[in-house]
Amino acid sequence: MIEKKMLERHKAQWLVDLLKEAKGHIDEERLASILENRGRACIGPTNIKKAKDAAKDAKDLNEFLNKLGKALQMLQREGDKIYMVYPKCYCHEIRGFKGDIPDNYCYCSVGWVKEMFEQALGRPVEVKLEASVLQGDEACRLRVLL
Repeated sequence: MIEKKMLERHKAQWLVDLLKEAKGHIDEERLASILENRGRACIGPTNIKKAKDAAKDAKDLNEFLNKLGKALQMLQREGDKIYMVYPKCYCHEIRGFKGDIPDNYCYCSVGWVKEMFEQALGRPVEVKLEASVLQGDEACRLRVLL
């Protein structure tokens, strides 16, 4: 168990160091795109299934969002705005990491959320990172534009 935790910390440190090194060498837009693609690859089949199940037989977007909100409590609606809100970073790659994590790391979550909605709806969606606990905010807020 101790060996596994040491390996996880080492892996997280390696990732953080890579992102810090990449900053300034890779265009910010390109780096965000790379991280977004990693987030798309990271989402597991369980969350994709929840989203697809919510979309299945939903008569409209409102019904889909209501069903998805019951399956995923991090889905929040504020009027006509749709958000995924996380009170902390749930990323298993950096869980328990002690130290500064580059703020661009959160673009991985953008890809994760995009992939979930796009798989469920069968069309492209836009996701905007509005707040992040890694950037000092109280919660991560990703706005989903359908």
